[in-house]
Amino acid sequence: MKMSVSRLASAATALSLGLVAIPSAAQTNGYVLQCLSARTSGQGCVTRAQQATPTSLFRDPAGLTAFAQPALEFNAAPFVPGLTFENAANPVADGTRHVYPMGSVAYVGPRLGRFAWAVGMEPIGGFGSDFELQHALLSGADGALVDYESFFAAAKIGGSVATELAPGLSVGAGLSAVYAQIRDFRMPFTMPPTFALGMGGIPLLDPAVYGPLFQQFTELTAYGDSERYTGLTWTADLGLRYDAPSGLTVAASWSPETAIDVENGTAVIDMSAQFGQMMQAMVMARAQAYQESPEDAQNAVMGQLAAAGLDLQAGMEATYDAATTITLPMTLGVGVSLPATRSLRVAAEVEWRRWSHAQNAMPFRLTNGTNSNINLMVNADPSDGDFTYPFPLNWDDTWSAKLGAEYGLGEINAVRAGFLYGQNPVPENTVFVAFPAISTSAATLGATWDIGGFPLDLGFVHAFDTEIVGCNHDHLLGAEYNNSTTTMDQNTFTVGTVIRF
Repeated sequence: MKMSVSRLASAATALSLGLVAIPSAAQTNGYVLQCLSARTSGQGCVTRAQQATPTSLFRDPAGLTAFAQPALEFNAAPFVPGLTFENAANPVADGTRHVYPMGSVAYVGPRLGRFAWAVGMEPIGGFGSDFELQHALLSGADGALVDYESFFAAAKIGGSVATELAPGLSVGAGLSAVYAQIRDFRMPFTMPPTFALGMGGIPLLDPAVYGPLFQQFTELTAYGDSERYTGLTWTADLGLRYDAPSGLTVAASWSPETAIDVENGTAVIDMSAQFGQMMQAMVMARAQAYQESPEDAQNAVMGQLAAAGLDLQAGMEATYDAATTITLPMTLGVGVSLPATRSLRVAAEVEWRRWSHAQNAMPFRLTNGTNSNINLMVNADPSDGDFTYPFPLNWDDTWSAKLGAEYGLGEINAVRAGFLYGQNPVPENTVFVAFPAISTSAATLGATWDIGGFPLDLGFVHAFDTEIVGCNHDHLLGAEYNNSTTTMDQNTFTVGTVIRF
């Protein structure tokens, strides 16, 4: 089928750029996308040792030598996750259901001497959630709902080259840019009291009265509302592949850990509810200790706080410049495929991701704080408007396994099916709504059908409902997640094509 390469590549690139803007956590391991190609998604998301799939250029760069002619692939996919959350303050709450569009494109060019090459772009990961929940402190007496929302997306844009070292034995390497954005990250967050250096001075205003009171504050709660972070970095991929004369193919690839500094965000931190609760408790404690009226106790407490340097007219809300770091884990994968019969080809793959190093903590770096009260509370210095809050994550390393099969129905037509399983990296003491429950198992179906000389690829992935239960005490991200339950299921339907020239 002869078509204009430049015309198709331009159209596919435009489509992919438009769709890749909102990738989310589709059939993920952690928040890294297992696959998007309609061909590989239908076959259990096996991306290594596959035949003629251009978008595998990053996961199987050595496989480019298997292309006998130039080829163009592009894919479009709506992704529909379903999430729920439950804790002591909330019966089962459904997250707002969104449909996230995604897309990918890749082009394998004509040989340059001994070298095969390809360029492409694809979403590589994301996470997101959208809830309105009650919070024990922030909802107040009227039970107002509090917004919990997160959105992170990353895409990879670059190229790979490969060459044959010996008959059937190929090596490949890729170099690509990784673009990432955090559109929204807003929710309550808690800190240990020891994190706020200025808090230690408040009980000293009257140790006998306030000392026992402040021992009851086991966590400090603020509401964070941040948005518009972006970042760009570079990464690489290495691969090795062997295509045996019998039809057996074995491929392995490695990708290094990649840290993406996402910067230029803005954040609003609001400690009003926590400060109000603290001040009310101080008033009650003083009134009881000194047999004062509530009015006299309140005036006395306000005077003490003012003497400590707090401007009560300035409130407890500040705006910051914000940045953080999202880290993609080091990944090692091995795939194999072989013809079981003349028409049936089976494939399998295992992957290891070193999440324990990549996602130990997520540091939110806040600078240029505008409120001297929060500066005093956090840093014990009204002029110091910088602080970093490290969200503890403590993720575990994971293995995933994938199995798929393709049955040919002639030269072009084929049907596919598969299954994949991936371990959950999130421990029970750091699971929270910003990182939804991780899907661990999924079933896949797919097909390629010749429509008037046009190969139409279809892929469907259903990630089964997965449940994560938070620990029953001492959750590292706040007491609201003790005994909490988060669930997720996912459906992704991909339409694509691979056109050879």
